[in-house]
Amino acid sequence: MNIRLTKKDIIWSYIGTILSMGANLLMLPFLIYFLSNDSLGLWYIFASIGGIATLFDFGFGVTFARNITYAWAGARELKKEGVEFSKKEEPDYRLMKKVLTTCKVIYGIIAGSALILLLTLGTGYVLYVSRDLAGYIPVVAWIIYAIAVFLNLYYGYYASFLRGVGNVAQANKNTVWARLVQIILMVLLLIMGCGLIGACVAYLAYGTLFRLLGKYYFYKYKEIGQKLYKIEERPSRIEIKEMFHIVWHNAWRDGAISVCNYCCNQVSTLICSGYLSLAETGVYSIGVQIASAIATIAGTLYNTYQPELQAAYVISDKDKMRKTMSMIVVSFVYLFVLGTVAFCIVGVPLLKLIKPSAVVSIPVLLGLCLYQFILKYRNCYTSYFSCTNRIMYVGGFTVSALLCVVLSFLAIGSMRMGMWGLIIAQILSQAVYNMWKWPILAHKELNLSFGDMMQLGTRETGRLIKSLMPKKSGGIDFNDK
Repeated sequence: MNIRLTKKDIIWSYIGTILSMGANLLMLPFLIYFLSNDSLGLWYIFASIGGIATLFDFGFGVTFARNITYAWAGARELKKEGVEFSKKEEPDYRLMKKVLTTCKVIYGIIAGSALILLLTLGTGYVLYVSRDLAGYIPVVAWIIYAIAVFLNLYYGYYASFLRGVGNVAQANKNTVWARLVQIILMVLLLIMGCGLIGACVAYLAYGTLFRLLGKYYFYKYKEIGQKLYKIEERPSRIEIKEMFHIVWHNAWRDGAISVCNYCCNQVSTLICSGYLSLAETGVYSIGVQIASAIATIAGTLYNTYQPELQAAYVISDKDKMRKTMSMIVVSFVYLFVLGTVAFCIVGVPLLKLIKPSAVVSIPVLLGLCLYQFILKYRNCYTSYFSCTNRIMYVGGFTVSALLCVVLSFLAIGSMRMGMWGLIIAQILSQAVYNMWKWPILAHKELNLSFGDMMQLGTRETGRLIKSLMPKKSGGIDFNDK
C-alpha cells in the first residue's frame, strides 16, 4: 500500500516531537528545583545506564520496522540487502504476520536478558556512584527505572510498526498523551516530596502507556489486526528462523550503529561521572539534554518522512526521493540554527530565573550544539542508505565511536580538560570521516549537487509550510488529509 504523508501527519509529527523533547525541557525546571544536585546527577546516570539496556534491541526494531514498511508497500519477498521492487501496492499480510511473529519471539528474549543485567550489574553500579548518599532511595528508584526500561523494550516495536505502515499521526498522538501523563504525574509527585522515586514512577507511567497505545492502534489501523487474524496459518519455526537470518543480516549492523551512537552520546555522561562529581555531571548532562532536544526537534522531518522515503524506494520513484531528501536536510539546518539562537536568548535566562544557582554555560552549550548538529546532519544522509536497506556506514561509525571514547578518556582523564575535553573529543571523532563521507556519497547517488539540494529543499520546505498554514475559513484542521 502506497504511503503518502498528509498534513495531519506533519502537524502531529511536530507536536509529538516538540512535546517529547520539550517535555524534558519542561520537566527540567522542576527537577532542578525539587532535586538536590546529587539526585539530579543520579537521574541522568539512570538515563545513561538505561540507554545501555536499549542497546539490547541491537537494531532489530529499526530493521523490523523497515521490513514492515516494505511488506506494506507491496514487496512480496524480503531480502538481506535491497528489496524486491514492485508496482503492486496491496500489502502482503502473510509476510507481515511472519515479521511480527519473529519480532515477538526475539523481543521476549531481549527484554528478559536486559532486565536481568539491569537488576544485577546496573544495581551494583548505582550503589557505587551513590555510595555517599544515605538511605535506600537510590536503589528503589533504580529498580522502578529498570522495570520501565524492560517494558519499553518488550513492547517498543509497536510504535515503530505504527510508523512503518504510515500512521505517523497516531504514533505522535500516542507520544503526546503519554508525555502529558508523565509531566503531570512527575510534577505532582515532586511537589508531594517523592523526589527521585517520583521521577522514576512518572517515567514508568510514560513508557507503559506509550507502548500499549502503540500496540492498540497498530492493530486497529486499516483493520490490520483483523486481516492478520484471518491468516490462520501460523509461521513455522523454519519460517521464523529464515526470517531471523534475513533480518539479522542488517539488524546487527543497525545494532552496531546504535552502540556507536551510544558511545558518541550517552557514554560521555558516564565518563564524566567517573572523573567529576555528581553535581558537575548534572551540569554537563543538562547541556547535553538541551542540545539533543534542539537537534531532535530540528530533525522532525528526518524521522517523519522515513516511511515515505522507503516506500518511494520500493516503487523506484527517484524524483520523490530527491525532493524528500532535500527537504529533510534543508529543514534540519534552518530549524537547528533558529532553535539554538532562540534557546540561548530565551531559554538560558529562564532557567537561571527559576533557580539562580543553576549553572548553564552558554559557551559549553554552543559547543554541545555544534556536536549535535554534526551528528544529526550526518544522520540525515545515512537515513537515505538505511531506507534503501544498505547499512554500509557501520565501519565508519565504529571507528568514530572508538575514537570518541579514547579521546574522551584522554581529554578528561590524562589531560584534565574537564567538560571541554569531552566536547572537543566528540567533535574531532566525527569530523575526521563521517561528517563529510556520507553526504558526498548520497549526493552522488541522487545526482544532486549541494547547491541544487539547497534550492530544491528550500522550495519543498516552503511548499510544506504553505500547506500547513491555517485556512482562511478558520484554524488548522488537524484531521485534514
